[in-house]
Amino acid sequence: METDLLFADDDQPPPPEDGAEPWTVLIADDDPEVHAVTRLALGGLRYKGRRLSLLSALSAGEASAILRCTPNVAIILLDVVMETDDAGLRLVRTIREELSNHAIRIILRTGQPGQAPEEDVVLAYDINDYKSKAELTAKKLFTSVVAALRAYADIVALETNRRGLQQIIQSTDRLFELRCMQQFAAGVLTQLSAFLRVTPDAILCAQRGAAGRPLPDGAFYVLAGAGCYAEAAGRTASPAEAVKPGAMIPPALAGRITDAFRSRRSHYGANETTLFIRVPDGHEVAAWIHTDRPLDDVDRALVEVFASKIAISFANVSLYERLREANETLEARVAERTRALEAANAKLERLATVDPLTAVWNRRHFLDLAAAELGRAHRHGRRLSVFLLDLDNFKAVNDGHGHAAGDEALRTAVVRAREALRTSDQIARFGGEEFVALLPETDLAGACIVAERVRAAIAGSPVMTDGWSIPITASLGVAEWSPAEPTIELTLRRADAALYEAKLAGRDRVCVADKPDATARR
Repeated sequence: METDLLFADDDQPPPPEDGAEPWTVLIADDDPEVHAVTRLALGGLRYKGRRLSLLSALSAGEASAILRCTPNVAIILLDVVMETDDAGLRLVRTIREELSNHAIRIILRTGQPGQAPEEDVVLAYDINDYKSKAELTAKKLFTSVVAALRAYADIVALETNRRGLQQIIQSTDRLFELRCMQQFAAGVLTQLSAFLRVTPDAILCAQRGAAGRPLPDGAFYVLAGAGCYAEAAGRTASPAEAVKPGAMIPPALAGRITDAFRSRRSHYGANETTLFIRVPDGHEVAAWIHTDRPLDDVDRALVEVFASKIAISFANVSLYERLREANETLEARVAERTRALEAANAKLERLATVDPLTAVWNRRHFLDLAAAELGRAHRHGRRLSVFLLDLDNFKAVNDGHGHAAGDEALRTAVVRAREALRTSDQIARFGGEEFVALLPETDLAGACIVAERVRAAIAGSPVMTDGWSIPITASLGVAEWSPAEPTIELTLRRADAALYEAKLAGRDRVCVADKPDATARR
């Protein structure tokens, strides 16, 4: 009970005087007097501006428990003989093998050097110093502890560098996978906060605005924000704007960013870091992060390495975005050219198949349609008829009223004929003032009815053009296709003969073709 009271208060780490974390030293010895003497000898020691925090353990088991829950112990002053004759040596094995703690410096102290010979112990156990209690004066203890702290600090620095570089490699690998500048910028702040072990209150800025537009002197564009500055992303700021009501970035922070761009240097403060990054493609960016502490030399070195890696990544992402924009522009142009080509092809197709004056099929396309329809009629035993239509006295219209009036007469006749035809019927201009109609699944009687309806529609009223009233009529010859006719041209010949008869009979009438003469064809 008395021993517990003796060391209870002393085991609490002294508060740091200047914010620097103290060095933690563990005294493991079963003799309370050794603890008292050691505290007296080391009480005023300071190394690199940091005091000592002395912890006490009166047994190897107690020391092991402290080491398991206190990972940053720099030195253990370890007695060999405690609860057992080799308790200290067993604890060495526990520290190095079970706890895998290779950074802590172990100074072995013994009052019975003959029981644990120095040569045997140094060769068999991973310790850093071996002292007899009889020879360990206050001065030698001071020297041993400082030497051990120096070695521990170097080991920790190396390990911190190793972990930091590993984190930088991993973080830049992850950042390289990002191809969007906004996501990449946010990732930079996340990774920077992670390896500095701080809360992500940070912003990342560029001297160019969205789409690479230059900004006025002193202004900057916030690529990404984290923590309390998350809402500032995508905005333009400057020290002048920062003093206005509602500004998301404080004036001091805006000044830090502006100073970094103007001086082209990084700045390390007591609780903040402004990192200037020069990108290989000529752009410049600056990152500001709240660090809660001044960065030591190791952290600064890691930050500089991170900045150099990120500079390359920035250039890659910027290049990728420009390539993507160029690709999108190219795709848009290709799409535009494709639409223009399709329109041109459609126009060519229309010119190749449609009569430009009357907007009905031309002769060539009509013969293609008729051949296809004849094939279906032949395969399925269906009826098929045609009629030829010729405007009466059309030359007199052209001669008396001009070609414009003749064109209008042709267009009007076609409009009236199409209104009289059925949906399945096809009409085409066969040449001059002559037109042809294809009537699928229609026998001769039905074709005559359709032809008579077309004739009546054309002759129903005169054509009005340029103040002239021009009467128009048409003569029609109707023929039904016969299975004995291998081509539609033979049927059209008979329809043409019927048309000629209609002309001779006085025009403005429908005449029916004779049946095909099989003997004459043979």
